[in-house]
Amino acid sequence: MDKASNLVGQIYDAVFDTGIWPQLLCSLADYCGVDNAALVVTDPHIQFSSVVTPRADPEVVSHYAERWWTEDPTAATTASMPVGRITSLADTGREKFFASRFYNDYWRHSGLGAERLASNLFTDGGGFSSIVLQAPARRDEIGADTVKRFSFFIPHLVRAVSLARNLQRTALETALLKTESRVPSPTSTVVVDHERRVLFADTEAERLFSQDRGIRVIGGRLYLTGEGAHAAFDAALSGCCATALPASRRITVRRSLEAPPYSVEVRPIRIPGSVPGAPIPAAVLRISNPELHRDRRMMVLQERFGLTPAEARLALEMRRGDGRAAAARRCGISINTARTHLTSIFGKTGVTRQAELIKVLLQL
Repeated sequence: MDKASNLVGQIYDAVFDTGIWPQLLCSLADYCGVDNAALVVTDPHIQFSSVVTPRADPEVVSHYAERWWTEDPTAATTASMPVGRITSLADTGREKFFASRFYNDYWRHSGLGAERLASNLFTDGGGFSSIVLQAPARRDEIGADTVKRFSFFIPHLVRAVSLARNLQRTALETALLKTESRVPSPTSTVVVDHERRVLFADTEAERLFSQDRGIRVIGGRLYLTGEGAHAAFDAALSGCCATALPASRRITVRRSLEAPPYSVEVRPIRIPGSVPGAPIPAAVLRISNPELHRDRRMMVLQERFGLTPAEARLALEMRRGDGRAAAARRCGISINTARTHLTSIFGKTGVTRQAELIKVLLQL
């Protein structure tokens, strides 16, 4: 029981130090009477998979993370199970497993047996982290004593990982609050890791991605289009790997001559990891979108003066001060239509001249 108590202590120590996990996995495998233990983290939304398993062949582990995790029949079974429930190869189906390409082209060459025990430590929108015990190839079986010992540790592992994730979430929320006062409002917010994987995006950012206007998400990773923007983004993220946090960087994302550019502030952050191998936030992106500013100003004009959407848009274009014809062209309307809108706008805002209208608009 002393060994079990020591292992429980290591599990909770790992809440604050993810570097403990490799030795913890080895100790857990030894205590449960198997050759190998693994910690798996998978998130299909960002096409990510990671395995921490100190005793497995590194090349086998690398091939799994690069390709084979998408074809692993046991992963689908594990992902569908509640947190804390132990599954075995029987839950996947032994015939299904042994008939799969995963087994015949990959796993049977891994040096590990097919028999396994697994339990989810958390699930999150299709992603999950699981702890896995794997039988040796020379004795491909798992006994009742192994199941009993593994079962004892599962509640502690689940609780410890939940605590670690809560610590990470709190640290991220604090980091986001610190950056809010340093950037103009309104903005949209995105959090990425060092590989540009999008770990968080607010509603406005998601809308921006869907419009494909200079900022795109492909395969779960963020790309800034436009001359020099993506290279500057990569350089900013590389700086986030430095020992000392660099200053934030501002990147201009240009689109076309007519469309105003976006401004993207890349602010490095340091956030503790939750489980080893899982993506770790590296930077908060605050995206200043002129069109978002425009949309919100249009809503203010409609609510305060009762303007129609078309009138509000023309009023905002008039605010730029380059005349009715230029404003009409940007709105895609004729001069006559603009004249009609302006007559209505003057009446609703209580002004009689364009200069007076601009003065009112500048006060918003």
